[in-house]
Amino acid sequence: MNKNWFKQWWVEYLFLALIIAFAAALRFYKLGAWSYWVDELYTFENGLRDYSDILHRPFWIITKFAIESFGSNSFALRIFPCIFGIVTIPFLYFPIRKIFNSRVALLAITFLAISPWHIYLSQLARWYSLLLLASIFSLLAFYFAIERNSVKHFIAAVLLFAFAFSLHMTAGFVLMIALGYLFILSRMPKFQPDGFSAKKVNWFFIGLVLEGLLFIPQFIAFVEKWESIKQAMGYWGSTPSNFTMKVLYHLTPAMGVMAFAGLVLLVVQKERKGLFLLIYCLLPFLVLNLAAAFETNVSTKYVFFSLPGLCMAAGYLCNYVFEKISSGRLFMGAVIFAATILPSLLTDFTYFTTGHGNRDRMREAAELIRDQFREDDQIFLLYVFENPVEAKFFFKTIAELSDFHPKDEQFIWPETPGEIDLNKRIWVVNTGNIIPPDATGFYKWLADNASLITEFNAYRGPLDNSVKIYLHRASNEHSRVKLADKK
Repeated sequence: MNKNWFKQWWVEYLFLALIIAFAAALRFYKLGAWSYWVDELYTFENGLRDYSDILHRPFWIITKFAIESFGSNSFALRIFPCIFGIVTIPFLYFPIRKIFNSRVALLAITFLAISPWHIYLSQLARWYSLLLLASIFSLLAFYFAIERNSVKHFIAAVLLFAFAFSLHMTAGFVLMIALGYLFILSRMPKFQPDGFSAKKVNWFFIGLVLEGLLFIPQFIAFVEKWESIKQAMGYWGSTPSNFTMKVLYHLTPAMGVMAFAGLVLLVVQKERKGLFLLIYCLLPFLVLNLAAAFETNVSTKYVFFSLPGLCMAAGYLCNYVFEKISSGRLFMGAVIFAATILPSLLTDFTYFTTGHGNRDRMREAAELIRDQFREDDQIFLLYVFENPVEAKFFFKTIAELSDFHPKDEQFIWPETPGEIDLNKRIWVVNTGNIIPPDATGFYKWLADNASLITEFNAYRGPLDNSVKIYLHRASNEHSRVKLADKK
């Protein structure tokens, strides 16, 4: 047998096909089964608007098309984010192979294919998988523009950035990364590529700044809107350490360590691509940590687009170690590879089982109440949201997607337990909270007056996303039940 069989072109593409197929299976699996995260309901709401109202938001247009094609359901809302997540795998393979080699490219897309973070956001009815795709290709086009002094690549980078910015304002990090890379290159000649044209780079720099200035009004409007959301819904409580731990949870610590070590190795070796990846992966992370330090609401989803760069760095490290090992190469390579991917696969298993797609199970709760709901029943949403308006929107939208249409007046928001009408059946929906033995207030009312009907368990790491359904039976119904028990 030819010992170099793995170097043949067909083997490379066979591995690529297998990785794509596995990535597609992971992203399609249970795509329509999960309940809804609250932001997915805002996606649904925007997807019902007229085309004339959403022409400036490409993702809402895509969502509206999906709803018209597949109906108002979770599969329709998530199908295009899922597709964008899948096609990212083969699309990224070829530019990564140009920057590194085929082995690093295969390793990088394998890490991306099994990434719990990428699977989750590819199954989420939001723009994040598309934003990652547009952002990374904007940055790759920019990287090749500098490497090759290519104006056409620069134009492609600018256009892709504009599209990414239309999806979400955090695409502004793309511009920040590009400007940071240009600035460092201009100050560090040893990192400059052959044929580096300072004049052309200056024009690139000016072009990026001008494009950024065009989007400043939109960015200011976004910041103002975000501040109003913070005032309405409160501060999430993210600190730099808390934010970092959340990123590591999604990435897995093993991948985080491998990626960081790969970035350090690339920079130590004075690799220009390493400098680019370092800025790409760390600059947004550091900026958001700084924002968290000033009690600004930040989300790990805002650094999700850096995931391909982290996968590249981890792939580079794995390949570097493999090439430097003189004896037992295959065995040691397999050990390092397994140590990197096993935590991701275990997290994937949790995501698809006890984690229920990193969502609470409010859809199951709404469907259970729907099947037993009576005309005079009432619903009390306890600790779903502190804001009753948000709480009702969340539950009602999920209910309507399940063909359950409770009326506005059937939702109650008593300020004290004494305001509750005990002559009516009341469904109580409680999310992620356990009634303590020394309960007071509404918790005490629940313990004394309502029966636990069922519990839909869901756990996202240390977080309890379980939904508990209680039922308070009307006073006259209690009497009938007691009489039946005596008989």
